[in-house]
Amino acid sequence: MESLLTVVIPVFNREDIVGATLESLERQGLKCPVVLVDNNSTDGTSKVLEHWARKQDKAGWCITVVKETTAGAAAARNRGLQEADTPWVMFFDSDDLMLDGHLKRVHEAIVRYPDNDIIGWDVAVRRLDGSSATRNFADKDIMFRNIFNAIFSTLRYAVRTDFFRKAGAWNAKVLGWDDYETGMRLAAENPRVLKIHGQPTVLVVEQKKSITGTDYSSEAQKWEYALNCCEATLRKYNLRKELRWLELRRMVLAALYAREKSPEADRLYNEVMKREHSQWHRLLLKTAYAYTSRGGRGIHILLRPFI
Repeated sequence: MESLLTVVIPVFNREDIVGATLESLERQGLKCPVVLVDNNSTDGTSKVLEHWARKQDKAGWCITVVKETTAGAAAARNRGLQEADTPWVMFFDSDDLMLDGHLKRVHEAIVRYPDNDIIGWDVAVRRLDGSSATRNFADKDIMFRNIFNAIFSTLRYAVRTDFFRKAGAWNAKVLGWDDYETGMRLAAENPRVLKIHGQPTVLVVEQKKSITGTDYSSEAQKWEYALNCCEATLRKYNLRKELRWLELRRMVLAALYAREKSPEADRLYNEVMKREHSQWHRLLLKTAYAYTSRGGRGIHILLRPFI
């Protein structure tokens, strides 16, 4: 069967857990090209990747192991993207799992619906406290859904390779929420999007040592830089309504800082309010801050008709 899809997996210091990810890939009923990118690991990750690659090459897989010296998942994914010569590419993380049949499911959707630019799916999540959840993908209202729900998180979609490159690939300067920022540029290109329905075939395993971490205010500059890059994209495409949505997203972030009792909350709150001259929109932003800082969720849905 012709390979239509390349899987790219960046890895940094995952010697102890990347094996489970690779084994989940090995169990897939369909073989496709895989690019493993060692992103400056200082433990035994490189040996784990090389050993697995040699083993799978003998089993008929096409495995490429490369190194990327620029730190950050975005830079590592871009390095893997350079190796991709298939029509489609899918990025995967080194601490998560493909459930049985995932690759086959994606490949069948690509073949059956060839006119799409992006094909996505829901993912299951195993939280740090042991509880479970589902994070949903959406093939409609994608800009709003990405701004507030980050539907283009790394594990939720495959994308046509040339379309992804046209949208600018990964921004290596974005060191937090890089998938969120990439998703904004993808959505701005008006892609043809399909959602595969059914039970999730990807399991996201939350880790204490992750790109996002377990709080917001300790690395506020990362998240706000990503939002600033998103603003630049929206301005480039003259998406005025979406810019108002993004300001609401900033205010929600300020409220999350407030939940952590961080002084970053007042700073970001004041920055957002200073830019807003409409008394009506100021009132809405204040409402969003008060509601969210007290533990409320979903304020973007409640306020959408008024923004």
